[in-house]
This record gives sequence, C-alpha cells and structure tokens, in this order.
Amino acid sequence: MENQNRKITYMKDNKKRKSKKGCFLGFLVAFVVVACLLILSAGLIALYYYNTVPKLEDLTPSAIEETSMVYAIDGSLLTEFHSTENREIIPFDKMSENIKNAVVSVEDKRFYTHKGVDYRRILGALINDIRTKDYSQGASTITQQYVKNVYFSPEKTLRRKINEAMVAIQIERNYTKDKLLEMYLNTVPFGAGAYGIEKAAQIYLGVSANDLSISQSALLAGLLRAPEVYSPFNSIENATGRRNLVLGLMYEQGFIDEDQYLQAIKDPIILNTDIDFSGQEEIRFAPYFIDYIKQQLYDKKFTDSDVFEGGLRIYTTLDKDLQIKAENSFKKIFPEPIGPSYSLISIDSNNGYVYAIVGGKDYETSKFNIATQGKRQPGSVFKVPVLLESIIKNIPPETVFNPNGPISIDIAGSKPWIIDNYGGEKFAEPLNPMNIVDATIHSVNVVYAQLVMQVGAENVEKLLNNMNILDIGSNPAIALGGLEKGITPLDVSKIFSTIASGGVYHEPVCILKITDSSGNILFEFDPQNNQGSKKIFEEPQAFLATQILQRVINEGTGKAAGIGRPAAGKTGTTSDLRDAWFAGYTPELTTVVWMGYQESNKPMEPINDRNVTGGAFPAQIWGEFMKEALKDRPITQFKTPENSLTEIQICKDSEMLPTYWCPPESLETRLFVKGLAPTKYCVIHNKITIPELTGLSADEARQILQGLFFNIIETVEPNDEFAADTIFRTDPAGGTVVEAIDNINPQITIFISQGRQTVKMPNLVGQTKATAESILAGMGFAISNVIYDFSNQLVDIVFNQAPAADTDIDSSVMITIYVSKGINPSGTVPNIIGMNKTDAINALNNAGFININFIEEENSAAKDTVFNQNPPAGAVYDKTGQIIISISKGVKVPSVIGLNKENAVKLINSLGLTAEILPGPEAKGEVILQTPDANTYINFGSKVTITLENADETSTTSDTTTTSDSSTSSSSTSSSTSTTTTLPPG
Repeated sequence: MENQNRKITYMKDNKKRKSKKGCFLGFLVAFVVVACLLILSAGLIALYYYNTVPKLEDLTPSAIEETSMVYAIDGSLLTEFHSTENREIIPFDKMSENIKNAVVSVEDKRFYTHKGVDYRRILGALINDIRTKDYSQGASTITQQYVKNVYFSPEKTLRRKINEAMVAIQIERNYTKDKLLEMYLNTVPFGAGAYGIEKAAQIYLGVSANDLSISQSALLAGLLRAPEVYSPFNSIENATGRRNLVLGLMYEQGFIDEDQYLQAIKDPIILNTDIDFSGQEEIRFAPYFIDYIKQQLYDKKFTDSDVFEGGLRIYTTLDKDLQIKAENSFKKIFPEPIGPSYSLISIDSNNGYVYAIVGGKDYETSKFNIATQGKRQPGSVFKVPVLLESIIKNIPPETVFNPNGPISIDIAGSKPWIIDNYGGEKFAEPLNPMNIVDATIHSVNVVYAQLVMQVGAENVEKLLNNMNILDIGSNPAIALGGLEKGITPLDVSKIFSTIASGGVYHEPVCILKITDSSGNILFEFDPQNNQGSKKIFEEPQAFLATQILQRVINEGTGKAAGIGRPAAGKTGTTSDLRDAWFAGYTPELTTVVWMGYQESNKPMEPINDRNVTGGAFPAQIWGEFMKEALKDRPITQFKTPENSLTEIQICKDSEMLPTYWCPPESLETRLFVKGLAPTKYCVIHNKITIPELTGLSADEARQILQGLFFNIIETVEPNDEFAADTIFRTDPAGGTVVEAIDNINPQITIFISQGRQTVKMPNLVGQTKATAESILAGMGFAISNVIYDFSNQLVDIVFNQAPAADTDIDSSVMITIYVSKGINPSGTVPNIIGMNKTDAINALNNAGFININFIEEENSAAKDTVFNQNPPAGAVYDKTGQIIISISKGVKVPSVIGLNKENAVKLINSLGLTAEILPGPEAKGEVILQTPDANTYINFGSKVTITLENADETSTTSDTTTTSDSSTSSSSTSSSTSTTTTLPPG
C-alpha cells in the first residue's frame, strides 16, 4: 500500500513533472516565437527606417540668418542689421578655448569619442526616464542638436529623433569634431535674441567670444539648456547656480584645475548694460546716415534678406568724429529747441566720400532725410552754377551790368520776367554799373538775371546734368534759385565739391566695400577706376570761381562763415524765408547747411530777433562745424593751377587787350585763366590820324611817327621844290585816319627830298621811242625834242641821242632823241671784190641791199671770194634792186691718170697750176696717182702732185695721144654754175 501510495505519489509527481516540463517547453517555444517575431519586426522596422532615413546630400539645411555689420571709415562698428536672429558667424580660432570646454562639459562630455550618437547616454536617459517617470531627460549629442537646428523642424516625434540620429552619424563622417563644434556654436540660440556664441558674448557680457573667461564661458554654456530660465537678465540667482554647475562639470572632466574652479566660482557676473530690452527701437548713432546706407544697398540690388539676414560686412565713409561735430554744431548755435528743422552734409572735396549727415532736427519725430531726399528751393546758392557757366563761356568776371531794379526781361512764350534785388536794395557809385565779382559778393539778383540771359539757362542746366543733378529746368529764374522741383543738400554739395576739386565731379560715395561674412568681396569702390568721376570744367576755371567765392566769405554776405583759414562759399535765402542755405568748401571739405520747416510752404519766423537768412544761422553753423572739423589739420591754401593763370594788362574801356594808343588811365592789370584771357585788341583806341609832315626835316618826322608807333618806310627822291632831307610828301597823306588791326603798327611812307641832283644820261639807242620816254620818266625826266630821220635802224627805233649816254644831267637839261624813219631806199653799192661770201653779204646788208644773187664760177681768183659785182662798187642803186655777185670756185683739177709725164705736166700748167713729180723730176713713165683728185677745185697756182711709173715708148705715144684728148676734153668741159640767193637783212 505504501509502495502503491509511493507509486501513486511518484506517478502524480511524474505527471506533475511532465506537466511542468510541457509547460516550460511550451513557454520556451512561445518565447522563441515571440522573440523571433520581435527580432523580425525590429529588423523590418530597422530596415524600413534605414531605407527611409534621408541622405545627408539630399537634405537642404535651413538658411542660417546672420547679422549684417556696418562699419565707420575708421573700421569701428557703427550699427547692425538683423531680423529675428541676431547672429555673427566667426571661425573656430576666434572662439575662446574656455567656451569650447564649457559647452562640451555640459552638453556632450563624450563629444570627442562618439560617432554622432552617444548610446550610453541614450540608455542612461531611458533608465532615468523610467525611474522618474519623467521623459524629458535629453540624450542628444552636440552633433544631433546641430542637425536638429539646421536640418529638421523642432517637433518632438520618434521619427524625427531617429532621422536626427542617423543624419548625425552621416554628418560625423564629413566633418571634423572641431568643425562640428564651430558650426554648433555659431548656430545655437542663447536667448535675448542672440544666436551663436559671438552675439551671445556681446549681448550678455559686452565682449567678444575670443575673450571669454572661464566664468563667463560657464555662464553662457549654462544658457543652452533653457535660456529664459537661466538668463542673467531674468534671474541672476538661476544664472549663478547654473554657471557653478557647469564649472563643476568642467572641473570633474579635467578642463580646469581646482584653483581655476575656485576662482571662477568667486567671479562676479558683470553684464552688458548697453542693451535695451524695453521693446523700443534702439536709437542708433547717425540714424540718417544709416538709413541712407540702406537705400544705397537697395540701389545696389541687395535685398532685405541680404541686408538683414545675409551677414554682410558694410564698410562706409562715415567719420564718427565729424558726425558728432556736425550734430554738436547745431546744438551750440541753438542751445534751446527751435521751430525750423535743419540739415547738414559734409563730404570730402577730393573723392566724394560722405563723412557726415544730419538729415533733420529729430530722427524720433521725423525719419525723412532732408539731406538726401529734401528737394528745396536753393535761393542765391544757385548763382554759383551761373557764375561757373559764365567763366566757362569766357565772360570776364569784370563784365558789368546795371545792378538796380526792378528790371523787366522779355521771355519768349511767357510773360516778362520782373526782377528786383532782395529788399529792393539799390547800388550807387562806385558799384553802378556792377561787375560779376561784386554781384556775387553782394548776391545781386538784378545782375545775375541779366547774366543768365547771356550765358543761357539751358547751358546752366546741362552743366548741372553733367553733375548728375536733374529736374532743374531751363527757366532763367534758376539763376535766382527758382527750380522746377528744388534740390537736395546732397546735390548742392556736388556743385561746390566739383569746384573745390578743380573741376572734377566725384559722385558722392558712402559705401567703400561690401563683403560676406567670410570676407568675399561683393562690392568695392575703386577711386582710380570710378565711372562716377569725370572732368566737368578746367582747373583754372574752378580756381577763378574759388577766388570769387572766397570774397563772399571775406567781404560779402557770408562773413559769418569765416573760419580763419582759406574757405569759399555762397549764401542762399528764398524771398519768403522758407529756405536758408550756406554752402561752402575748403581744400579738404565741402559742407552744405540748410534750415527751414519740413513743410516747404511755411516761412521761418525770426529766431532771437534775427531773420533766418543764409548769411545768418546757416553760415554760423557751417563755420562752427568747419572750425571743429579742421582744427587739428594744418592750414592749406587752395591749389593755384601751375602755369594756368596769367596777369594780363587790358584796356578797361573795351575789356580787350590794349593797343599802343590806349591812354594810360584806361589800362589795368587783371588775372586771367590761360586760354580764357582776351585775344582781341582794343577797337576803341586803334584809330590814328596821320599828322601833317610836309616841310619838316626827316628827323622831326621820324620822331613824331615813332611816338605814334608807325612802321616807317622812307623813300629818297630828287625834288626841286624842297631842300635836301626835307619831307615833301607822305603816303597816306596828312589828315588821313587809319585803323590798326590786331595792334599791328600802321605803315606810312615818307618821301624825303634829295634836292637838285644830277644823274647819268641813260643809253637810249636801240630802244623804241615809247621805251625811251618811260626810262626817262622813271628818272623824273622828259624828252624835249624828237627828230625823225632815215637810218639803218628799224622804224621807231632811237638811233642817236643828245646828251650822249653817261653824260651827267639834271632836271634842267634838254634831251633830244633821234628816231629812225627806217632805211633810205637808195644807197651806194659798196666794193665787195675780194671778200668772202659772208663778208660780202654783211657789207651789202649794212648798206641796205638785201636782194642778192650769187653766181659761183671757175676762176683764177681766190676760191670762195668775190671776183665780180653788178652794179659795180660806188654806184647809187635802189636798195630793193638785185645785186649780182660772182664768187670764184677756183681752178678744176684735170684728170692726168694714164698720161705720160710730159702731157700731164703740160695739161696741169695750162690751167695755171704747178706740177710736182714723184718719185722725182727725172722720173719717166705714166701717171698712176694724182693729188688732189681730178674734178676738185683748188686755188689758181696751187700744186698738183703726180706719181709716175716707167713705160715703153709705145705706151708713151699712146699716152701722149690720150693726154691730148684728155686735155681737150678737160678744156671743153669747164663750166660755170650760176646761183641766185636772196638773204634777209643783217
């Protein structure tokens, strides 16, 4: 039974064991299944999230707003432009090591060891959240916080946390830890509108991030968890407790030692007291200038986003010292508030840099910038461009006009223009008439109204357009400040600075450079290559205008603007006292001051019993500002253009160069711009009356004419009426009025008597009668007698004269000339026997015989000589009749070739010739050679040379016979030739 019970018990136990075993196995199976399902699900979820997590390269980071900085010309910070996020991005090396350590210690102590996600921190946070049932414990790393701030929205979802962690892992692969910490510190909000560590340091502590101490760094790092809770501006206790907590963490993690920790705990929290959190807009320094900078940025196509969120670095021309002095100049002149508003703008005369702007009386009351936007009527300030145009057009500043009004000027297409001076002022001697210089000094409307009509209002408008001053109009009233739309003080400064710079217009500049926060240049003003600068007129013209405008301050309407150093300027007041101006310049600065009510139609009442005119308060304010602005600078003179001005003496009666005849009292010396000085000579004193000089001695005449600046030509001539060296005539004659052109000495010829004087009688033979008369007339003589007779000369030719040539004669001599009637028709035939042909012809021609007939015949007379004439010599014969002359041809040489000696000699001798026998007288034989050749002519008695050769008797006989025949033949063939030749005379 016991066993049974034991068995039953065993079986029950066994059954229980089996039952327990089965349950365990079932649980185990179920657990495995569930675990597998969980793992599978987790894997699927992980796979899903892995495939759906955005890739870093596909993400677009949120735009990081950065505050734009505006700097003065000295590089100091002027103001900032920002929207909701006031941030200045700085590089890592500009951040204090203290702030880096403080942030790491409190926000992510394993920052430099994890890969973007701190798993230990996540697990610890989870356990702490479960234990405390508070699920606010953070586990994000610095990298995750940066990812959340830049790439994701601030919503708290599991999906965002997973995406944040996955992107943090990706971003850790692309950046170094230092770069990640830099990006984090530049983007994270610190409260109080500060984004990034640099702005946090400036706003809370008034220092740069680079200068943060350990204590200051712990304070700022403690803000990151909850800025509003731990802000020292809200609770200094909370801030101190949080700071000390961070300092403890820094000490625990080895960032600081014990001494540093204990010292930092003791450091007081000293906050920046310049921050106004009242909600009111900050009153900025130079607010009108800042607004002008904004407008310039928009003009340069920068957007609101660029300006307020783009982190621009804007470097301006504002001079803080001059800006303060500009504002103080009004306060000094008006220690108590006044009704009218006012404005001032000051720019560098040499480059257009805008140094100071006062745009109105009170920026809080009105933000309208009168200096750059207020178009006001300029009054007499606008006489200056008219003055400039007159200088450009070479109108001498000494040109005079009637200064007294009222006057009426006709305007085409309009009513007559009636002009009077301010207050109806009248000018007596010595300012009536008045020149342009005095009219400028005293701001005389009547003179300038006449002057603008002379230079042309349209030309003044063009001059101003060249300075980028528009909407002026071309009504002549602009000379007195009557503009279509008015003009701003900025535009007025353009006129005066252009004069100050020597005629070079510089477009006003207020921004020198713009960069992004990384230093990349987006815009830069280049004064060397500035298209806004251009030459408007010449430097000497500008200097002449400056000389005149200096006198406005020294002795005219602008005396109140005197500053004890070279300065030039002009006052301006509208007739109803709505606007009062003073615009002026020194070699360094151009400044314009305006006063008036912002409501342009409201006249100004007197201030302190003094009318508000340009020469009153505006001139005083200008002088006060300029004295302060320049007090530490050496006094400089206006630059005199080198070799561009010249002192020239003029005749003031004609305003032209003087002539020799201008009276001394009409001469004066003036300063002119080279190229603009008069070039024409006086046309009033250039007319001279020729004095009566006849009968005076030559020396007396010379002295008189030299005193009258004549160019003298002297002619000495015989004269029977006046004694030697006496003037007997002038050309022009006495009493004639001559006009000198271009101051060239007029010319006069004086005729000086030689008295009675003999000359050599000229040779008139061979001249015609008319030529002989002309020759004598040229010598002052006339022919007394003319005798006509036959001669060998042609008709009308002088063939004789009395007195003879080279005889000394005077004006009393009787002169006779013999004029040929031609050749006598009859004449005595001259003897020409024995003459050659040429001499015979000349002899006959000289005797008047020209009809000559020549006969050439064989004759014993000398060859080529006349051996007969008909008529004979001595016969009186008609000169037109024929003269026959015979000329010897000489003796014709016979042919003796082939004759024997005896026959040949006989034949030669028979003709009156002589024979020479070769080889000798004893030689015999036939002639084989003769000289000269047969049939040539030689003189009677001339020699004929024959050469013989021995021959037999038969030959001799034959030859003899032949010689006889030959002789007969020769004799019978002698002939004569008759030639008749008619030659022209001589």
